Amino acid sequence: MICGRTETEFMDEVKKFHGFVAPGLLIGGYMVDIARKKIGENVEADAIVESAHCLPDAVQILTPCTLGNGWLKVLNLGKFAITLFDRHTFKGCRVYLDLKKLEAHPNIYNWYMGLVSKKDLPKEILIGAILEAKKDILSSKDIIVRQHGERNKKSKVIVCGKCNEAYFASQGDLCLACQGKDYYEEITV
Repeated sequence: MICGRTETEFMDEVKKFHGFVAPGLLIGGYMVDIARKKIGENVEADAIVESAHCLPDAVQILTPCTLGNGWLKVLNLGKFAITLFDRHTFKGCRVYLDLKKLEAHPNIYNWYMGLVSKKDLPKEILIGAILEAKKDILSSKDIIVRQHGERNKKSKVIVCGKCNEAYFASQGDLCLACQGKDYYEEITV
């Protein structure tokens, strides 16, 4: 079971949300299950994921924590780990893919470490290996969140004097785009 769902039910939810059953998302489901049980399933939890790939979706499917409501934070540290923590006490559980434990599961190890191509390790075999391994490839630690536990509150909205668009006042006197800190460049014809 993964957070009260059968593996098949979870994989059906994954297909609807993510588009397909990704191996990392399936592992992420087991990670969320461990963390929820360790901190208490009725705890008002926030989440931190340490990879932008697959893990955010596992958290969003299995908990009320989403990027949109601000209860999920992505710290792209490149590690396959998640933390669920009590938003009031900051006590939580960090669950991670344990490379030592992965050695007993060569297909998963070779996939995760990029040692085998998708052609040489079909997804069906990899998913089967993950379903067989379940939580045996994961480890967890009880932790206290000391950074990134704060919730980002919306600040006052004001109008930028340069572009005339609304933005959060916490950005300063001009919006980030007009400060040159945007992500795009306008195409002029």
